[in-house]
Amino acid sequence: MNERFSPESEQQALELIQWAVAENRTIAIRGKNTKQGFGFQVEADCSVSMEKLAGILEYHPEELVMSALPGTPLEQVRQELNHHHQHLAFEPLALNRMYQVKDEGTIGGVFSGNLAGPRRFKAGSARDHILGLRAINGHAEIWKSGGKVIKNVSGYDMSKLIAGSWGTLSVITEVIFKVLPAPATSMSLAVWGLPTEQGMALLTDIISTPFETSGLAYLPEPALAAIEQSEMSFPGESLALMRLEGTKLSVSERLRALKQRLPDNYISSVLNQAESVSVWSWIRDVAPLHDAQRTPGILRVSIPPASVAGLTRFIDQLGGCIWYLDAAGSWLWVGICLTAEEDKLNAIRQEVSGIGGSTTLYRPPATMKKNTGIYSFADESVKRLNEKIKDSFDPANIFNPGKLYQRHFIAD
Repeated sequence: MNERFSPESEQQALELIQWAVAENRTIAIRGKNTKQGFGFQVEADCSVSMEKLAGILEYHPEELVMSALPGTPLEQVRQELNHHHQHLAFEPLALNRMYQVKDEGTIGGVFSGNLAGPRRFKAGSARDHILGLRAINGHAEIWKSGGKVIKNVSGYDMSKLIAGSWGTLSVITEVIFKVLPAPATSMSLAVWGLPTEQGMALLTDIISTPFETSGLAYLPEPALAAIEQSEMSFPGESLALMRLEGTKLSVSERLRALKQRLPDNYISSVLNQAESVSVWSWIRDVAPLHDAQRTPGILRVSIPPASVAGLTRFIDQLGGCIWYLDAAGSWLWVGICLTAEEDKLNAIRQEVSGIGGSTTLYRPPATMKKNTGIYSFADESVKRLNEKIKDSFDPANIFNPGKLYQRHFIAD
């Protein structure tokens, strides 16, 4: 990869892509390059950094809508929202710590990767918050989808396809997204020392109650022990965590009712706002699995919550893995140790396939990635559909060739 470009406008980006199409050149698309550890290494003729195409274009706090250029730093978006007591409700996952990069990246990268965190089960994923976008496809055409209000979205909502495509379908030049009021108070109830099945049963029970939790997670002892323990102490060998958000009075009342629902022999404590924010940032950013020496492979499993208990038993019997549960049971993060890591991954994927789930390999050793691929799907038709979508947007496979698949397809 010899030539590097940094367009400062949509027109410059369009001219670059027109040139690439005419000259049959492939392009590696990047923001701040904080997520280069995800997927396969892109071998392209040139790279296009969208970092200079940055800035918040419009922000209407009263309408809960923001429009930004793709290279806008995520931190800038957060700071602007904080001034108006608003936030990105889907709680974007920061992959930079997993890949040992300092910068959190850009708002374009958040939506391109469809990155969401623990509030996923309540607020939805990043793609659920896109209202519209402008982009340039592999035909060197500018296209747009949606608008600044939900009612403007009619027909096929093409912007949803871009979320999770990791820059393989189009080059985003503007993204319009929903923002929401930030909760005035955020506190958590921690229950310590529950065995795995009891911990999971507790979360299953709580999600069916009217307490309106915005975070439900369970960390067994190996995952809990792997977290940096500088800000709080852990009195038990496991942690079941339930987050409540809203007004101070509402949170206090729900916490009181939630504690009353617990059996008398359960050991619990209330985490104040600072402690709650800290521990949920650990969970969001996969901190229990960051140690690359201990768990070089990181896998996220998406399965029906009812199947989690059986899968965790299987993983424990397999050995050599650290896992924890997030997003009310719909996500299982698994750290795979170096010994026989490929065999473990294949065994887990086979088990997940039998229960109708899918897996995404976020941080694999190079040999594992090459041999196993990034994704597994319960239904091969999903893979074929993704390939057809890629061919429609980028028939010459110009954008990020080989990023997600040894041919090409986008993320589910």
